[in-house]
Amino acid sequence: MKNGGVDKRIVKTKNAIRTAFKELVQQKDMADITISELTEKADVTRSTFYMYYDSIGAVRNDIEDVILSHIEKIMSEANLVQSMLNPYPLLYAITNEINKYDEYNRYILSSNNSGELLDKLKKMIIDAFVSTMQKNTQIHVNVAKAKYVAAFCTAGICETFKMWFNHQSSLTLEELCTHISQMVTKALALANEMIRE
Repeated sequence: MKNGGVDKRIVKTKNAIRTAFKELVQQKDMADITISELTEKADVTRSTFYMYYDSIGAVRNDIEDVILSHIEKIMSEANLVQSMLNPYPLLYAITNEINKYDEYNRYILSSNNSGELLDKLKKMIIDAFVSTMQKNTQIHVNVAKAKYVAAFCTAGICETFKMWFNHQSSLTLEELCTHISQMVTKALALANEMIRE
């Protein structure tokens, strides 16, 4: 039953709860979802639900944490200095990771539900950008200014993706990442002098 220390029954139960949540949040606002309807849709008892989660919001946080842990791994394996010159591969990898969990329903980045995930994602990217700039011994950067530049670029990227997810754009994901990459590359080139000490 156990594989690498993980009980398959636990994984199956949590997946059923997450899937039920994703389906329900497509039909109504998260605040209107009850534990009773979630457990019914997931085909689990309330006591089973409470073994893993204490609220509906905890289910959403669990889904977001899984996504963010995968994105953090992608970012840790990426060459962030190179990504500042050509952000396309990193943007595409991050977006593909989100799409794995939201390929059909797009609930994560829907207008009513995207705030917390995007805030966490922005913070992760800003922190990685500033850390990378501080580690770069070839240039000395003003950390406060680097944070502003990172926040500006990250907010723009996140809002652009959110708009794309919500409006069923005719642009493909590849085209969107290409356009954003071109804009970010130009913005970072202009900001390069600003963040130097």
